[in-house]
Amino acid sequence: MVVSIDLARSTTAAALKKIGWDDEDAAAQAAIMTSSEICGNSQGLVKMYDPSLMAPAPGVSKPVVERETDTSAVINGNLTPGMVVAMRAADLAVKKVKDGNQAICIVSSYNSSTSSGQMGYYVERMAQSGVIGIGVTNSPELVAAASGSKPVFGTNPIAVAMPQSAGPPFTFDMATSAMALYGVLTAKAMGTPLPVGVAYDSDGKPTTDAAKANPHDGGALATFGGHKGAGLSLCVELLAGALSGGAVLGQVESKKVAKNLGHTFIAIDPNKMTDNFDSKVSSILAAVKASGPGIRIPGEQSAKTAAERTAKGEMPIPAKVWEMILKTAEKGL
Repeated sequence: MVVSIDLARSTTAAALKKIGWDDEDAAAQAAIMTSSEICGNSQGLVKMYDPSLMAPAPGVSKPVVERETDTSAVINGNLTPGMVVAMRAADLAVKKVKDGNQAICIVSSYNSSTSSGQMGYYVERMAQSGVIGIGVTNSPELVAAASGSKPVFGTNPIAVAMPQSAGPPFTFDMATSAMALYGVLTAKAMGTPLPVGVAYDSDGKPTTDAAKANPHDGGALATFGGHKGAGLSLCVELLAGALSGGAVLGQVESKKVAKNLGHTFIAIDPNKMTDNFDSKVSSILAAVKASGPGIRIPGEQSAKTAAERTAKGEMPIPAKVWEMILKTAEKGL
């Protein structure tokens, strides 16, 4: 169904407040999820299909910076939403690299209790400030390293964004799983089959049934590209889990139980490295696009979708998801 963007954002914020978040955190999460929905990303409002997954954990409090140098910082999320913590970490990385003399800054965070959503949102926000943004995050055990094995990785996305002179930032955002979890939830909500080769059932066998593939019900996602995707997912696990202070595989019962997800953001000020970086980026992107018919730059389609939906002021939302948002905004969990 088609819903006004402003209505979607405000109703989602109201639903988040009903399940326990304060005005500030509810508004931030609603804005990020709505932004993702606008560009057609699977990390959007479908997160509210099961509002209990977005509810506050016991003992939640505001994030605090625990370790800090001129070129780094570590934020304890204190069980706040992954979206809120990720935005704070990304913004702090940008501030430190722009205010200081260094060309690079790294900020990590840990102890956030819910999904950080679309990683491209944060690195694009960084690039809009004129810096290169790189971000990674881990998540609960949803992804099997190979067929027949138990889930160990999260969807473990990696995202990169860079300013360019000829348009909005170049933004590349990918899950190292063959599909994002909320892509599975969207397919389940819409009653559509999954693509072949993206998920396993509870017996470790390939399946296209979104209900059987749901990791919360014993299924598992696959990594993309076989061993190469598994290798990238492992790298993200190390950078976002071990480096950040987040839950570490083998040291906790499970990342899901620990509710201690980690992020790592790297900000690079290109102006301290070279001249005219943004025009060089635009030149490379234009040359790649012109190198053959039908070539599409990563992020190009989502940017076009966002522009079209923003111009109309409305966007499609799966009916079951919107019904759940309305129900939660009225009655809570």
